[in-house]
Amino acid sequence: MKTLLRRNPAAAALAGLIFLLLLGVWLIFTYVAKERGRDLQSWQTVLGIVADTRFQMVDGWLDTQQSTLRELSENTSLQLYLTQVTVSSPGDEMAAAQAGYLRNLIIATAERTGFSNPETQSPIRANLSPRQGNALALLDLQGRVVTATSGFALNAALAAAATEASRQGSPQVRHLSLASGEPAVAFLVPVPAIQGPGGTKPGMGVLVGIKQARPELYPLLTRKISTYGSEESLLVSRDGESVFYLSPLADGSAPLSKKLAFSTPSLAEAYALTSPGEFTADKRDYRGTQVLLTSRSFRQVPWVLVEKIDAGEALQESSTHRQFLLTSFLLTMSLVAAALIAAWWYGSSAKERKTAEQLRAKSRELEKQSGLLRAISNSTPDMILIADENQHFVFANQALGEATNLKPEDFPGKTLSSVFGAQAAHGFEQLLTKTLKTDQTTSVLQSMEIGNRRGIFHTTAAPLKLGHGSAHSVLCVARDMTETQRTQEKHDELMKNLVCTLMRTVDQHDPYCAGHSERTAQVAVAIGRELNLDNDALEQLELAASLANVGKLLIPKEILTKTEPLSEQEMNTLKQHVQHARDILGGLDFEGPVLEIILQKHEHMDGSGYPRGLRGDQMLLEGRILAVANTFVAMVSARAYRLGLPVEEVLNNLLAPSNANLYDRHVVAALFHVAENRPEWISWREPELKPKWIIEK
Repeated sequence: MKTLLRRNPAAAALAGLIFLLLLGVWLIFTYVAKERGRDLQSWQTVLGIVADTRFQMVDGWLDTQQSTLRELSENTSLQLYLTQVTVSSPGDEMAAAQAGYLRNLIIATAERTGFSNPETQSPIRANLSPRQGNALALLDLQGRVVTATSGFALNAALAAAATEASRQGSPQVRHLSLASGEPAVAFLVPVPAIQGPGGTKPGMGVLVGIKQARPELYPLLTRKISTYGSEESLLVSRDGESVFYLSPLADGSAPLSKKLAFSTPSLAEAYALTSPGEFTADKRDYRGTQVLLTSRSFRQVPWVLVEKIDAGEALQESSTHRQFLLTSFLLTMSLVAAALIAAWWYGSSAKERKTAEQLRAKSRELEKQSGLLRAISNSTPDMILIADENQHFVFANQALGEATNLKPEDFPGKTLSSVFGAQAAHGFEQLLTKTLKTDQTTSVLQSMEIGNRRGIFHTTAAPLKLGHGSAHSVLCVARDMTETQRTQEKHDELMKNLVCTLMRTVDQHDPYCAGHSERTAQVAVAIGRELNLDNDALEQLELAASLANVGKLLIPKEILTKTEPLSEQEMNTLKQHVQHARDILGGLDFEGPVLEIILQKHEHMDGSGYPRGLRGDQMLLEGRILAVANTFVAMVSARAYRLGLPVEEVLNNLLAPSNANLYDRHVVAALFHVAENRPEWISWREPELKPKWIIEK
């Protein structure tokens, strides 16, 4: 084999070219596979955050309804009157009065907590059957209605659920369809008996609250969080061997009206029910569309929240990138093959051939190469051209011809300015000149108008040597990146929305620190500008300040809102919020050291801070800025155990001898300068939420 290759150099060159072609294709697919894996990891994080947000909203709504009924069930008067009403004999006037009290209590609670229909609050009376909808009822142990609001209807399924709740002595949540077809959720809470001398007696009844799902529950699934059109959140449960859809679907199916067999091949919702919390990219949803999804399982109801997005939309960028790489590689290999063929043809020409015959043969070969190049280049939507050192066209593909209303064969010999116009030609001429001067591949991203196409183009210029001699030419590939730029803007907008959502979630978890992250970001950016940080560093500092308190979501609320001094154990638990922030945000791919800045929020210059005890120059400048800004905002803002301090007093405290070695003096000096010369950035200080101990006084 080796002897054959030595005897036939053309065969050896062809074998080498085929090997390079196969190797290049394999490397491209390997690279794209890794890129797709990174995209999937990023989407796993994004969908997880969105799913957690929606899960907390739905779970919070369920907790609110159950808490309302649980509070009512623990009402001592309700327990006492229910006991007397259920054991009274017919005609007992005292029992009738107690039943009236129970009815008034049920109606008042329903109107206050939303367990009533709006029309039931109207003073106008009519001989019409009330519309079935939101309702609140009190049942005895036999499943009989003791009292109820207008619109309550007891059916067999609801009575069975009430009996089950009473038997188990624990709350129940059931989905149901009202007589009107409207979906609703039923909350059943047992009413315990009053504890007597002999211990706790069996329960005396069951509270049944019904709420329509459409006004309150379903909006929690459709509230705008992401910017992707195919993103969808839905609730599902298992009904025997079927997947039961509890919420409205994107294909127009009404809630509680769609069921699919649990054994449906690759059904995404079935996977979510069997593996809650997992992420997958190889399943198909109820429409048969391949999706990326994750899920969350509820504790108190047999429901699963499914968060999904069409795989085609989510992975469009990596698919387009693969096509571009393959096209560019095949085009380059075609040019290499053409050059090798030309070299072989020239080397194998007989010395005795006349120069004229050599030139004619060369011309014919170049025509073949040009046809091959044109066939390949016309298959791509990218605009391709070859220009010589005098800014004249040598070659143009079909895409460039369609944009300029010319045929590809009309381009050779024309100048760039005669085809593109002076403005667009100027951008190309600068790129070509730089490429020829440096003899290196050059790329630029710029907005320009090429013929009838206007947008943002990524233009790559590579130096070429075609033919015999030293004449230089440049290969240019212009790719329309307008949609890609829009996709990137959507990514950026999604990140901003996620940051805002996390900030609002932290504010809801710790109401006495509401707005702390936003204020800290304002102060940190003001200090950063005073210290002449560049725009990238300011953006990273602002993002770190906005997310610095996200770890408090995992700190018990009673510690955050405690009005007395914290114990040593509670203080250690509170300090863990920095580690929690790293755990929550560790999977996100930030531009720059955002996570490191967050970890340095409570570090001190003398090494007395936490969690790592960093000293001086071991801290980033952005970390030292965040430490000062966080301390400043914490001191001027009210907390659960004190009022906010005046700005002047806080600034003096930062320079006090006890704090002299804690903070960077340059950062504190910048804070003083901003406070003295531009005090308008602290206008958010008033009004503030008063501490709980002040309100109680």
